[in-house]
Formats: sequence, C-alpha cells, structure tokens
Amino acid sequence: MKEHLEYKGTRWYKCDLHLHTIASKCFQDQAVTPEQWVDRAIEQGLNCVAVTDHNTGTSIDAIKEAAKDKNLTVFPGVEITCDSAKVHLLILFDVTKTSADISDFLVRADIKRDDFGKQTASTVKSIFDIATLANKDGAIVIPAHIDEYNGLGD
Repeated sequence: MKEHLEYKGTRWYKCDLHLHTIASKCFQDQAVTPEQWVDRAIEQGLNCVAVTDHNTGTSIDAIKEAAKDKNLTVFPGVEITCDSAKVHLLILFDVTKTSADISDFLVRADIKRDDFGKQTASTVKSIFDIATLANKDGAIVIPAHIDEYNGLGD
C-alpha cells in the first residue's frame, strides 16, 4: 500500500461491489473459506470488493481478517430486499464497519435476526426509507441488478 502514497497521477482500480459469501444461502460452494474467497478475488485482479450478502453481514469480519495483509480493500455491505416489490438495494459502508454494524443496520431496517442470510427475507420499508436509514450511517446506496428481477427497472 505504501507504493500508492508515492504514486502521483490517475490510477485505475478494478472493483466488484456486489459479491456474496457463504453467509448467503444462494452461494454455491458453502465450503469456501474466507482465505479462499479473498485469494479468488485477488486472482480475478480485483483491488476492491464489497461483501454484500443477502440480508446479513455475518461474513464481513472474517473476510476483512483474511484480507488484512493483502492488497485488497474490503467494503462491508449488505444486499437488502425492500418493500412489497422486493427491490434489492446494495448498502455499502465505510471500511471500518464490522459485521455487528451491519447487523444493527438490518435490525433498524426491520429484518429479523432469524432471517439474516435468507434471500427470501425482506423489510416492508420502502427503498426511500432504507436510503434514509443508510444515509444516517454514512453508507452509499446502489440499486442492485436494476434491469433484472428485483431491480428498479423492468
């Protein structure tokens, strides 16, 4: 990371801001370790990732720990399902946030702890309510897969 401080000029970073881990029930290989997950992100040439599991943040601390001595920036986040239309939003938090911070956010968003990690879990709050809640936490809101099922568009 020190080389970045000495570098002057424009620099491009490869990022994926919508990634799941074993905390999402839909993640195919439930045997993947946090170290394997981080190594795979680096193998793909990623410099920056956001962990955005379905309605949970339980893997964030383990992923951040696995990445701490590697050249990979990890943004804690969550993919939350909102309102009766079941629209998915990505909520990205500051890199200093933890699994507990994401859990607290989800509780305030009216996601039950028993439903954490379930793709079928949702809040009755609107996307605007969730955006306001996220904004209070200094988080960024990104519509997930906007042109597909559970997106903002058709």
